[in-house]
Amino acid sequence: MQLTRFVLILAIPFALSSCMDTREELEIKKDGSGTLVVKTDMSKMVEMMKSFASDSDLQKQGLGRPFDTTMLVKSYVDTAQGVAADKKAILRDGRLHLKLNVQENIGKFDMVFPFSSADNLSKLYESLNTSAGGLKSMMGNIGNSHAEQGQPDDDKALPQITSVYDITVKKGLYSRKVNKARYETFSQTIKLDQLKQMSSMLGAMNYTLVITLPQPIKKASNPKAVLSNDKKTLTLNADLMECFEHPELLELELEY
Repeated sequence: MQLTRFVLILAIPFALSSCMDTREELEIKKDGSGTLVVKTDMSKMVEMMKSFASDSDLQKQGLGRPFDTTMLVKSYVDTAQGVAADKKAILRDGRLHLKLNVQENIGKFDMVFPFSSADNLSKLYESLNTSAGGLKSMMGNIGNSHAEQGQPDDDKALPQITSVYDITVKKGLYSRKVNKARYETFSQTIKLDQLKQMSSMLGAMNYTLVITLPQPIKKASNPKAVLSNDKKTLTLNADLMECFEHPELLELELEY
């Protein structure tokens, strides 16, 4: 197996789990198009992993040298199994950037996805948050199968806080509301005690949401949201463990 594929198999489950420091950056342009960027910092996990592995172990796993690569999603999407054609079309223009340096405790995974309309943005969120949507299925295909690599092939192993929200984008409106039914499923899936234990070892894990809009924001429902001087950019920070128990901390409705 190529080293690129091997390192991806190691990194992607962490990045998709939303159990690391995560920064979601959404830019919506005047015509409704824009870019969604999700940046995951796995450096704390890398540092902990290094403490449990010898240098020889790291060398055997192909992690003895720095790794910095950008991958185009279209290179993998065509051979993905069980992914609908419309979902492939939503994902194919994306790119993934992985930077991994175990010796220096650096682990960063960025996903960049352009979208052409508000409707496509909604489909993009769906694809990022569910196996059936596409990205997890597509990434599992990199290593031939999860089963071959000992990786679970279900959402239960990859809790995603973003999956519990209904996100609506219309002209002049952005809404992010908790879907109670999906949160109930999510809360039964995650092992909160284990996540809290991991958090106690790794330190605080944060979720940052940044939304940049084409016009000044007139109203923001979340009192913890901070606006830029021109009121076109909103930043919302929350402790990830608290969001797992209280997802309303990331609820938001904007008028602009």
